[in-house]
Amino acid sequence: MPKHHAPDQSRQIRHRKVVVCFLVLLAPWVTSAETPGIGLIYTADQAERLDAKNRDALDEYRRAIEENGGRVIVIAPTQSLDVVVEALAQCDGLLVPGGIDVDPMFYGEPRYEYLEKTDAELDALEFRALRYAADHGLPVLGICRGHQLLNVFGGGSLIQDIPTQHTADENVGHRGGTKRHPISIVEDSILHAIFRVTRIVVNTYHHQAVKQLAPGFIVSARTDDGIVEGIERPGQRFVVGVQFHPEKMRDDAPGFNAIYARFVAEAARAKLRKVPTSRTGNQE
Repeated sequence: MPKHHAPDQSRQIRHRKVVVCFLVLLAPWVTSAETPGIGLIYTADQAERLDAKNRDALDEYRRAIEENGGRVIVIAPTQSLDVVVEALAQCDGLLVPGGIDVDPMFYGEPRYEYLEKTDAELDALEFRALRYAADHGLPVLGICRGHQLLNVFGGGSLIQDIPTQHTADENVGHRGGTKRHPISIVEDSILHAIFRVTRIVVNTYHHQAVKQLAPGFIVSARTDDGIVEGIERPGQRFVVGVQFHPEKMRDDAPGFNAIYARFVAEAARAKLRKVPTSRTGNQE
């Protein structure tokens, strides 16, 4: 495979076949109504549009989940605590998507002059969901903002604005969506096991990034200018964050589907491990 291209498609096709076989093996135990539930966190505005106009701002995430055998469970700040608790109780995995900046009060720093829009209520909801996932052994996938939030939740901090707070010899363009740049993936990481390469080209939508890595996490990928593009928490539970948006690249580069296939498969395994319990979800 060329050094800077997307993961080898034939390998990813084989990977998809493995996932399909895995889901087929689950069939005697898991009905269509019992496919793994993936909690997907919406902002208040996104949830209101979804309810009122059936416009799903997170459709690309939804399709990535559903096309790999999962079902979406909506979690949003517009829901009452009881509804959030019930939604979390149905989750077998948690996906924290991209979005606005994380409020620096959650990692003990003042607001930088180039900090953009934040939503402390959304941050708090996502922290609650991450706490639930940690307490109940659920797999977690963080994308862009979700990747950053994973780091903050774990006790790390963020670069609040890459253009003015990060310097490097290499000039890597961040943000913009249409931009692409290569990243290096650490061997023996979960990300390497998923993509089976050490260099891939990814998209970029962010102006914030991981600064101080959270205790217990490792860096699994970086750009050539040193920005963290992947983190994970070693252990039995799948906890992975990526700075790029694989759901936006699946159509043009199908190999990027592999991260969603692995995540939903982990949620299916988590579902099988569950035993009937009384789960209140009132985790602080």
